[in-house]
Amino acid sequence: MKNFKGRGYHQSGVSMIEVLIAILISVIGLFSVTKMQLNAVSNTHSAYLRSQAAVSANAMVDQLRANSSAALNGDYNLALTASAPTSGGLEVADLTQWRSDLAAILPSGVGSVACVSATETCNLVVQWDDSRGLAGSSIQQFSLTLRLQ
Repeated sequence: MKNFKGRGYHQSGVSMIEVLIAILISVIGLFSVTKMQLNAVSNTHSAYLRSQAAVSANAMVDQLRANSSAALNGDYNLALTASAPTSGGLEVADLTQWRSDLAAILPSGVGSVACVSATETCNLVVQWDDSRGLAGSSIQQFSLTLRLQ
């Protein structure tokens, strides 16, 4: 290039536009990394809640196996929307404690038990609110089926 006096012209340094474009690209990159980090934290929290639901379901499995005759008689049967029973034997204490634990460790945590004596199986469902999670429904469920005896 020639300048207006006819001499050779060369640029030294960087222009303001180049600096602004470099800053813009850096900011976009930093926002992307921040969003990925937030997604990772949210997914980690969802995984934590799911593992807590599994641990709670396994605790109830131990109670059902310890009192399998009552479980197969339907004494442990409890729907998700039903309240824990208030009168009865060991099953009342087990169900009340289980529901209390679920409410304490899971957001809006509830659980159900449905035992069928003909097949000697019990199905447990743990449900909680995972509205902080990114994918899927805000209501999550963990289901576990076991065979007694």
